[in-house]
Amino acid sequence: MTKFILFISFLFYSFNSYGYEKIHVAVASNFIEPLNLIKKEFLKNNKTSFKISTGSTAKLFAQILNKAPIDIFLSADQLTIEKIPDNKKIKVSKFTYAIGSLVIFSKTRVDNEDKFENILLQRFSNKIVIANPKFSPYGRASKQVLESLGILSLFENNIILASNINQVSSFIYSGNVDLGVISNSDTLKLKKYELGYFKEIPQNLYTQIKQDAVLLKNAKKNQKAKLFFNFLKSNVAKKIIQSFGYRITN
Repeated sequence: MTKFILFISFLFYSFNSYGYEKIHVAVASNFIEPLNLIKKEFLKNNKTSFKISTGSTAKLFAQILNKAPIDIFLSADQLTIEKIPDNKKIKVSKFTYAIGSLVIFSKTRVDNEDKFENILLQRFSNKIVIANPKFSPYGRASKQVLESLGILSLFENNIILASNINQVSSFIYSGNVDLGVISNSDTLKLKKYELGYFKEIPQNLYTQIKQDAVLLKNAKKNQKAKLFFNFLKSNVAKKIIQSFGYRITN
């Protein structure tokens, strides 16, 4: 009888501790702060837990290919989502959750009345830091800006590569780099602490940075993951995304 009671107690404890489904989200580093706020709102009405993996889009993509048990992937582009094999994703679930943009960030004053290309040309002898184009969609867009202006060769020997877009501002404040290309969402935090100067990069100089989300096959039987994935499309989530300087699709 005592053993039976202990067994029932164990089952009760296990159900209460592990009876709800955990949601594993892989998110591009530029979107970690909005995701944390969206998660907080979701948890107000849903009992579950999250595991968040963050990093460059390319590194998260490699984890998915290596069979990491990820339910939801929030990429910093569209191309990477397309490259995920069909047997690893629920293809029809894909949607664009945010549209990012680029900004020049400098420790020294930037003349907002000056043309964007003049700001770069005046400083081409200095070092510039961008996210690594091999790993980061924002890095590819940053390189595309220099190519569009026909000045990539001027900077070629002075480009410092950060592993992801979030690290660009850290490079500027920890080293002797004066200029960097960051995401518009990063400017909100930097402006709050009155750090540096900013100049928006014209969007005709780079391909629109559409960030796509997809539900992976690992979430096929995870109802909470599906619920959270749909919550990312809600008005609550959209308001949070827009508050970080992203645009959203209609």
